[in-house]
Amino acid sequence: MPARSPTMNIALPQDSLSQELTKASMIPVEETNENVSKEKLNNLKLMMKTFILGALREKEQGNTSRYNELVELLYKDPSSPDAPSTLKLYTWIVVLSQSVSLLDKSCSNLVEAVLQVDWSFRNRGFVNAYIDFLENLVSAHAIYVAPIINSLVQGFRFRNQLPQNTKITRTQAYDRYHEALQCILQLIPTGANSLFVSLVRHMPHKRFNSAEQAAYVKNILVVSEYVPVLRKQILGLIIDQMVQIDAQIQIELDEIDEDVEFEVYNMNFDEDYESEASETEDEDDISDVESVDSQSSQMDPDKKDSIEEIKYMVRKLDAMMQLSFQYFQKCAQTASSEVLHEIFYALVDIFDRAVLKTLKSRYTQFLLFYFCSLNVHEYSDYFLDHLLQHITDPLKPNVTRVAAAAYISSYVARAKFLDSSTIQRVVLALSTWCDGYMDMHESSVRNLDCTKHDVFYAVVQATMYIFCFRWRDLVIDNELEIEDDIEDDMYSEEHRHLTRPENGFGSGASRTWCLGLRNLPRLVMSKFNPLKICSQAVVRQFAKLARSTHFMYVYPVIEKNREIFVPGLGSSNLLQTVQTFFPFDPYKLDGSKVFVDNIYYEWVADDEDESDDDSDEDSEDEDDDDDSVTSGMMAMSISPSPTTNYLS
Repeated sequence: MPARSPTMNIALPQDSLSQELTKASMIPVEETNENVSKEKLNNLKLMMKTFILGALREKEQGNTSRYNELVELLYKDPSSPDAPSTLKLYTWIVVLSQSVSLLDKSCSNLVEAVLQVDWSFRNRGFVNAYIDFLENLVSAHAIYVAPIINSLVQGFRFRNQLPQNTKITRTQAYDRYHEALQCILQLIPTGANSLFVSLVRHMPHKRFNSAEQAAYVKNILVVSEYVPVLRKQILGLIIDQMVQIDAQIQIELDEIDEDVEFEVYNMNFDEDYESEASETEDEDDISDVESVDSQSSQMDPDKKDSIEEIKYMVRKLDAMMQLSFQYFQKCAQTASSEVLHEIFYALVDIFDRAVLKTLKSRYTQFLLFYFCSLNVHEYSDYFLDHLLQHITDPLKPNVTRVAAAAYISSYVARAKFLDSSTIQRVVLALSTWCDGYMDMHESSVRNLDCTKHDVFYAVVQATMYIFCFRWRDLVIDNELEIEDDIEDDMYSEEHRHLTRPENGFGSGASRTWCLGLRNLPRLVMSKFNPLKICSQAVVRQFAKLARSTHFMYVYPVIEKNREIFVPGLGSSNLLQTVQTFFPFDPYKLDGSKVFVDNIYYEWVADDEDESDDDSDEDSEDEDDDDDSVTSGMMAMSISPSPTTNYLS
C-alpha cells in the first residue's frame, strides 16, 4: 500500500493549489475526453473551486440552489451524457478535501453523494485524491467514520457490470478499497466497531450467486488479516453463512432421489460471471437447464428445479470452502503460532455455537477437520478432548452430547493423521464412560427406552463405528501385554474368551486388543441391548468385522433381537437423527476436496471378510444385509441418508 499522509489541509495557499492542479494534469486525455491546454485547464479548475466554495458559503446563508445542484451532479450516473467528467470530479474531490472543515453534519447529503462516486475504477491520480479526501474527512468529523467505512465495505461485493472502457480489473478495484479502508483504520482504530456492523450488513444473502458469495468472502478474509481484532467475528460470519447453505442443501436432498452433478466456480473475479442474468437470485449457468438430455427433460418440472437449485447451492458452498481452506493454508505458512492458536480456538467456539447441534451440516465442519491437521498433537488432541468433555458432561443438553458422540466417532474414523495411540485413547475414554454409566443405571433397566438413554446408545454406537474403520489401530502388538492394572478376575470367563480367544481359528486368534475394547462385550450383552437400539447399518458392519477379526461373535444377539419390540424405535427423535448422521462422510466438493484428500482416511475393506466362509448359524438375510452394508462402507459411507446421492 503506498504511503499516505493523514495531514488535513483546510485552506491551501496558491502554490499548494497549483500542485493539486498539476496532479490533475496526470488524468489521461482519453479518460476525460478533454483536450485543453495547461493554462485553460488551470483556469477551469479555479472556476470549479470558486463554484464549490461559493455553494458551501451560500448554503450557510440559507441559499441552497448551487449546493443542491452540486449534490445532484455527483449523483449522476457516470454513463449518462450529462454526467460530470473525471476531470471535474477530480477537481471537486480536491477542493472538498481542502474544505472538510465546512462539511459538518448539515452537509451530510453532500458527503453521501461523494461516497457513492464510482472512484475505484478510475486512474491512480483520482484514487489518491479520493482517499486523501476520506482521510481528511474522518480526521475532521468523527460522524463520517461509519458512513465512509460502510461505503468501502460495499465495494467488496461482486460487481457484475464494470464501467465502459475501464482498464482496471475487479481485483485491482478490490485492492483499492482495502487500501482506503486501511488508511481510515490507521487514523481511527475504533472504526473497527463500525466495520464489523458493515460487514454483517453487506453479507450477501444465501440465495445470491456464487460470484457474490465468493468475492465477498475473499475480501473479508483479507480484512481479517489487517484487522485481527475482528478475525473471530469474520470467521463466524462466514461459517454461519456456509452452515445455512450447507443445511439447505441437505434439506433439499431429503426431498428428492436423484444424482446431482455440479460445476466448480472458477474463482476468477476479473472475468464476467457467466450466464448471469441477475445480481441477486442465483441464475448462473441457467443454460444448463435448457441443455439437459431427453431423459431429464421428461423429469417432473418441480423436481428439475430442485436439482438445479441444489447445484447452485453446492457451487456456492464449494467456492466458500475453497477460499476458507486457502486462507487457513496461507496462515499456516506465514502466520505466527499465536495467530494460528487464535484461529483454532475461534473455530472451536464457532463449531460449538453454529455447527455442532445443526445435524444437517455436511461440509462446513471440514474447516475444523483441516485445521486440526495443521498441528495434530495440539489442535487435534484438544478437539478430541473437547468433544469428550461435551459427551461426559451431564449438565450439557442431550442434543449436544449425542451430536458430540457422532462427531468424535466420525472424526476418529476419518482423520488419517491420527496415530494408533490417540485412537486407542479415545476408545478407552468412551468405553470407560459407558462402563460407569452401566454401573450406575443398569440395575434400573426394565424395558428398552431409546430416548431415556440416548447418550449412552450414541456413545456405544460411536465405539462400534470407530472399530469398523480403525480396528487395525486397536490391535496391540502381540509381544506386548495388556496393562497389569486390569485383572483378569474382574471379568467373566465368557468376557475373557470374547476378547482374548485362546483357541486359534485364524490369524485373529492371536490378536491382543487395546484396553478400551476390554469391556465392549459387557456393553453389548448388557440390559441396555445396544445392538437393538443403535443404527442397524453400524451394528451389522460391526458384527461382520468383529467376527472376521475374531474379536467377538454377536450374531446370536442380533438374531434374538429380531423378536424384541421397542416402542418408539425408528420414530423421529434425537437418537434416530444422529444414527443417520456421520459428519465426516466422504468429501465430494470438487473445487475444494484437494485440501481434504491427503488427510482423509478412506474405508479399507477387510481382506479376511472375502476369504471367511459364513457360519452356518448366519441366515441368508443376515448375509445379504451385511453385504449391502459392506458395499456402503466400501463406498466410504455407511450413512443411509440421501445426501450420498449427489456425492457419487
